[in-house]
Amino acid sequence: MKSNRNLFILVVAVLLSIVLVASTSALIMSGVREDPVRISVVVDDSGSTRWASFLAGLEQAAKDNGVKLNVVPTGRNFTLKQQQMAINDEIADGADGVVLQIASSRGTEEMISEVSNKVVLMLVDTTADMDVDVEGKSACIDADNLAVGRALANEVRIAFGNDLSGHKLGIVAGNQKQNSLIERMEGFNENIASSGAVVAWTDNSIVDVSERIEICQSQEKADILVALDNTGLEAVCDYALRTGDKFYIFGEGTSIKNVSYLDDGIINSMVVPNEYYMGYQSIVAIMRRLDNKLTPMEDQKISYRVVNRENLFDESNQRALFPVVE
Repeated sequence: MKSNRNLFILVVAVLLSIVLVASTSALIMSGVREDPVRISVVVDDSGSTRWASFLAGLEQAAKDNGVKLNVVPTGRNFTLKQQQMAINDEIADGADGVVLQIASSRGTEEMISEVSNKVVLMLVDTTADMDVDVEGKSACIDADNLAVGRALANEVRIAFGNDLSGHKLGIVAGNQKQNSLIERMEGFNENIASSGAVVAWTDNSIVDVSERIEICQSQEKADILVALDNTGLEAVCDYALRTGDKFYIFGEGTSIKNVSYLDDGIINSMVVPNEYYMGYQSIVAIMRRLDNKLTPMEDQKISYRVVNRENLFDESNQRALFPVVE
């Protein structure tokens, strides 16, 4: 009787093990499919050359992984509501994953939770408010933006022998609703504080930026202008060319337009995040999650480089600035 009971317990244990293995395998293999994976990309002003390196990374990763990629056409300064509508349309059309540069980092918990419960979500360029995600259904890949801000301040300090006494700064701060730009501002202020420079003005406009710079300069003129993002850097250079006003220019930039301004000597120094890697790794991370639901997504940081007129044509800088999809 006892041996029969032991046999029964053994059989039940084996059956439970089989069920557990089968369930786990089904979960792991849930990402395996016959149709190509579809990943949609929603970023601000998607047609801007500011995204050239990023898009090249996305396209290369999509090619390497057999992904059907769709970059959603967007205008400049897309709102959170517009982004959510675009994402819902992509999910309805069968998207398996979404790469998103979120318009604002504040009050985004509900939106991020809703999207990541339907598809795999990778934030790029900036972090955002989100609920605790113990399953790792979403993540963010961006630069160390505190370090980018510090690097910009360091370039200004180097250019003036570490003594900026008597110099005035104008800061084009960009969208201060995004964590990335908030952190860059923090890093810049932290590193420039002891230099002796005075901040004449700070502007965080996201529309008519070049015109806003002109207004700020008319009120209190700065001889050093610093832009915390690519759009602001283009606007500073456009203002300089339009008015003939003379000042030193530093900033973060990724577009061909800003590379041209650097080559022409209009920009003194530019910090360039590795957005090719940001694009490539976004696809890789989404695919890893789709292939194995037990693998949580993890935040990642991308590197950056400092480029000036002297090192612009170094081979490594050329590869970073002008990546080629093979």
